[in-house]
Amino acid sequence: MDRAGQVQMSTPTPSSSTGPAPAPAPRHAARRRPPGPEIADAHPHTPASRRVLVSDKCNSWSATLTYSNEDEVRAALRANKRLHIYGHFLSVKPYSAKLATEDNRPPHQPATPKREFPLSKKKGVILEPKKIDLTGDFHTQLDNILFAVRLKMEEVQSLSLLYTDLEIALQAHWPGCKAIPFGSITTGLGIKTSDADCFINIPGQFRVPTGNYVNKAKRVLQQYPGTFAEILSIPRANTPIVKLYHIPTQTNCDVTFKSPLGAQNSRLLALLLHADARLIPLAVLLKYWAKVHELTGTGKLTNYALTLMLVFYLQQAPAALPAVAWLQRDPAHAYMVDHWNTGFNADPAQLPPSANTSSISELLGGFFEYYSMFNFDEMIVCPYLGVPVKREMFKDTANMPKEFDLYKNNVLNNYVMPIRYQTAMVVQDPFEQCHNVASAITSKLALDIKTYFKFCANAYEKEKTNGCQEFLKIILLQKPKLIRGKTHPEYRVNLFPRIVNTIISFDWKSVVRDMVMEIFENMLMIKLGKVEEKVNPDTKKEKEKYSGALTKPIWKRKSFSRLYKQMDLTLEERQGRITQEVINVEKQDINVQFQLTMTYCHQPKSAVISIRLGSGDLDAFREFGKFFISVTQNWVTELLKPFSMPNCKDTATKIAETLEANNHTSEIDSDDDEEIVILPKSHLIAKPKLADDGPDAATTVDILTNRTKNSLKINVEDCPQNKKIVINNCDETIQSKTSDVVTNNTDATPIKSADNVTNNT
Repeated sequence: MDRAGQVQMSTPTPSSSTGPAPAPAPRHAARRRPPGPEIADAHPHTPASRRVLVSDKCNSWSATLTYSNEDEVRAALRANKRLHIYGHFLSVKPYSAKLATEDNRPPHQPATPKREFPLSKKKGVILEPKKIDLTGDFHTQLDNILFAVRLKMEEVQSLSLLYTDLEIALQAHWPGCKAIPFGSITTGLGIKTSDADCFINIPGQFRVPTGNYVNKAKRVLQQYPGTFAEILSIPRANTPIVKLYHIPTQTNCDVTFKSPLGAQNSRLLALLLHADARLIPLAVLLKYWAKVHELTGTGKLTNYALTLMLVFYLQQAPAALPAVAWLQRDPAHAYMVDHWNTGFNADPAQLPPSANTSSISELLGGFFEYYSMFNFDEMIVCPYLGVPVKREMFKDTANMPKEFDLYKNNVLNNYVMPIRYQTAMVVQDPFEQCHNVASAITSKLALDIKTYFKFCANAYEKEKTNGCQEFLKIILLQKPKLIRGKTHPEYRVNLFPRIVNTIISFDWKSVVRDMVMEIFENMLMIKLGKVEEKVNPDTKKEKEKYSGALTKPIWKRKSFSRLYKQMDLTLEERQGRITQEVINVEKQDINVQFQLTMTYCHQPKSAVISIRLGSGDLDAFREFGKFFISVTQNWVTELLKPFSMPNCKDTATKIAETLEANNHTSEIDSDDDEEIVILPKSHLIAKPKLADDGPDAATTVDILTNRTKNSLKINVEDCPQNKKIVINNCDETIQSKTSDVVTNNTDATPIKSADNVTNNT
């Protein structure tokens, strides 16, 4: 109550139902308060100077307070953002009739509604194998599967409309840009659920170093709601893309602007898989098998990685396919893209004759047998050389064999980062040799994949004497018993060398330890007890383990975070108060016991902070784990500022950083191979970026020393005839739409007209 005994609650007036409809509210807009009865002013003649308007930003009310004199009003105004009710800070403003009667500010909606993409989701549903006729012999069953799941010729040809629509829409913003198809549609491996892939080649004059092409493309494509739907830009991915649904062809499409490397990879796969009539059906069958068992998809094995594994298997004796290095043996075919040689002899007539006479069933069974025995822990799948390569080779970049001279040159000159060779599985891209296309596979998923390989290999062993009549039924309709232990999910956050190296103190471990203890004990109010401290003599890593307990859902802090953000507090004070508010307000009690582990590596200096469930509510721990990986690195980085110096790393440090830190997840000792969640890239500190190719791309800036130096990059608009150039954008380099696709006699096996690329360059 106020000093005059009056509290007036004001409500907004309802919007008029006549007149034109208002413009649609932005996605983040909250709903307006429901209309209520107007409360009469009990003191209509009181001057505005003796009133204040009090409101709560997060709720649907406001109040007019009337005071006996203006001094009391000024005192009340000084309480702005200092008082709170149930954790919500109050806004105290000078009174005005407009604010009192027309305060239409809506209450806050706590979260943006989850995006639902029903069209894309429906398109991605695979046909179940039980709905396919699997009677008859192996070849009859194979024909039935291909007929049911594979794209027909007319479906492939209709996709030319998709690329034409993309080109027309985007040319309004980037005149002269070209839509270049690649991926499974162009290699002949398209199935009913396949997405179309498209590279937009933007002319050099429109490319800028910091061009946010995917967000711009999203805004352009949203102007065509009758053609494109469910448009989503993903600008922070390793390869930024725009995902969309093309309404006329009912097809999902991924659009990229980064590099034509994908188009070159597709040309290579199209050449190899069409070299033998057995290979396209085999590859489509494998792709369907992996899709049925959910081994491929986002965060899993990619279809591209699976196809490379098939190519690599077919390169083994008796070889059906040559090594990619053999195709590149003639320097006249060299074609440089982003410092990598993506050229090759694309003449099918010059491919070596196949030494493999096995049937499709024998090749399929052999694929499973080969990878059921493949030593993924020590070896790399290397289609470039066509033979397994030891992981250890990539530890010492400077002393790699001659075959990897291009890789060595690119890494040592800091054109690219080293390959992530310490993940659960390593499949090396034959062109972009620093790219492990299987790097997303966790140790748990890798174990599942190996289990499926062994299961299918055993099924083949049993069925090969019976003409493989039951082979497809077994591998498509049955599943192996996957190895599952007691679930102890773990969440990890990496403190990379680029963070730790900034610490001035020689005893950097103590600084990191103190920061982590500050976060848990003072900011999150979780008391920690030391459990163990040990040093691994082999890896020279130090490990400290602590126990902790959760009793309240302290991750539910959004509303309090918004309020305390307005206060002049340090990070520690703000987060500590927010946690205390949550503990005071939340009625939900939880019981979670967890283990905190801090692992320190000395060469290069880095650390890993991880939490693992000990006992208690699994769902609650998962929520806490998501919160943990979303805030920890940013908080540690902020807390380290008083202990840090400006970053100054040389090339050797940068290389060592990537070799160790990018793969820290696999190298840090773990108690088991169960569920692990890693800090996503979007939460990492931004790395310095090389400038995109553009009109001024004749030189590039060394991101480590800020020295301008000559490089292999050239002005891409000039597009000289010399094929040994680094190029991202050349209108005449790879121009093709699906309408230009040349197909062979079988359904949906298009070969891109980009086979002429080498001649056009």
